[in-house]
Amino acid sequence: MVYVPIRGEIDPIVLASWAISAEWDLCIGWGSSRSAILQPVGVHPEFIAGGTWHRDQCEPDAWDMPVPRAHAPVRTTSLTAVIVPGLAFDRRGHRLGRGAGVYDRFLATLAPHTLRIGVIPDAQLVDALPTEPHDVPMHFVVTEKRVIAAANLAP
Repeated sequence: MVYVPIRGEIDPIVLASWAISAEWDLCIGWGSSRSAILQPVGVHPEFIAGGTWHRDQCEPDAWDMPVPRAHAPVRTTSLTAVIVPGLAFDRRGHRLGRGAGVYDRFLATLAPHTLRIGVIPDAQLVDALPTEPHDVPMHFVVTEKRVIAAANLAP
């Protein structure tokens, strides 16, 4: 699962394009309401044809995130990895988001073996962030300079 980037987030289009070319199923998160947990929805290859997001095929979800109009729900249990944006990450995999808890609620529903990968510019990687009990850390944090194994994978 990836995301369509907004407001300065790292663009995962190269990863999304590679996944589609490798015949992986690709999905993004869709918020049906501000109180609902993100729902993974499938992405058709045409949506990222030519290595670009076809935003003309999008509509805003309840969080004003662009989501393809043509989408179908994907079972959370079928996800093998989730790529997550953030305003900052720390070396322990904790994330600073935009404050609404959208990803926190979603990440808490994932199976323990589902990889959680945070992506961020290296300049926004910090030593430590304050955490709360509901925070779900990433397994890995990836910047343009390094990959940090942040949290242990569940057995």
